[in-house]
Amino acid sequence: MYKLVRMNAKKNGSVSPRGRAVAEAARDRARRSEGYRGARGEYAEIRELRERNWIAAHIRERRYELDLTQREVADRAGTSHSFISKVEGGDHMPTIPVLKRILAVLDEELLIGIERQVPDEEPERELAPAPELAAA
Repeated sequence: MYKLVRMNAKKNGSVSPRGRAVAEAARDRARRSEGYRGARGEYAEIRELRERNWIAAHIRERRYELDLTQREVADRAGTSHSFISKVEGGDHMPTIPVLKRILAVLDEELLIGIERQVPDEEPERELAPAPELAAA
């Protein structure tokens, strides 16, 4: 039976399976590949954004993974390119119906969670799909 073991960078000195330091291997890939440099920069910006607004970071990361432009997401979600730009920049939080449409374009579904805090016990959590809201 195989057992998966999580590698700890601090314990193993951040050495890749080939025996090179991970940072060294990443620098080599960045030197050879413009695409890698671009992806590395994009993911660095996404990590920074995640600190401020994890929803914006998630949308931006998923769109990047699917190789979609902001305009393509906007057109498919029935909104504007500038709106998607503001959402991904962390400057605007869409309403639930719009967020559901954006996530549907990204092949995802919005879930709503409720957590009940019980003293001296693990929190109780429930997740469910976001409901359809009646038009106002």
